[in-house]
This record gives sequence, structure tokens and C-alpha cells, in this order.
Amino acid sequence: MGQKNKLIVLAVLAALYVGAAYAADDANSTKSKITIDNACFKATSPEKQNLNGEWVVVTNQGSADQDLNGWTISTQHNRTYAFKDFTLQGGASVKLHTGCGNDTATDIYWNKKMPIWNNNKDMATLKDNSGNVIARYPEEPAKT
Repeated sequence: MGQKNKLIVLAVLAALYVGAAYAADDANSTKSKITIDNACFKATSPEKQNLNGEWVVVTNQGSADQDLNGWTISTQHNRTYAFKDFTLQGGASVKLHTGCGNDTATDIYWNKKMPIWNNNKDMATLKDNSGNVIARYPEEPAKT
């Protein structure tokens, strides 16, 4: 093989490598754009009568829709909500409430009868359907 052909082969291989790296980045970029933007761990007193005052906001900061089926949000003490048949539209947010209600594209309900968050000393953890931690709120561990 001549020098010119070797250079062409090397250029093609380099282009394939760079293209594969970009494709892998695009495939993973949707998950990295899902965040927990805000949370209220302590509802207005009496908390038991105001359960929907406890909530966590999940936002899709990307432009592509994200299927959240099998994703979870959990408390610091492993109380876990699992998303079922829910797609978060690109650029949209959904608020997960502790109490009861009818799910919509912007509000979903855990349907709990008691408060589940540890007021302002908790942490919400969002995991994908493979168990990978995608986001935490607050980002730093809560001080007790």
C-alpha cells in the first residue's frame, strides 16, 4: 500500500472515530439534560392536610422528549416514586406532588396519605431506568 493510500485510510478511520464519538455524545446528552430544578420538602402546616405542598420539579432542559418510564425519584431514606408511562416533553417541567390528584403533563401525584419528605433536611435523587443517578436536589448533601 502506497503512502498516499495509507494517509487516506488514516483520514477515513479518524473521521469514523470522531463521528462515533459525536453519536455517542448525542445518545447520552438527553439524559444529562434532565434535572431536578426545585423542591419543597415541607408543606404548610398541618402537613398531613397539605400533602401537595410537598413537591419536586423535574425539568427536561433539552429539546428532545424523554421517556421517563422506569425512572425513579427517591428521598434520602429511600422512599421511592417510579415513573410509569410518562414522557417529559423537550423544554418542559413536571411537578411530582406527595399527595393525591389526577396526573397531567405538568403535575403528577405520588398518592401518599402522609408526608414523605424530611422537611428541609432531605435530598431528592433522580435515577434513570438503569439505576444511574441523573440528578440530586439539593446538589450538596443536606446538613443534619
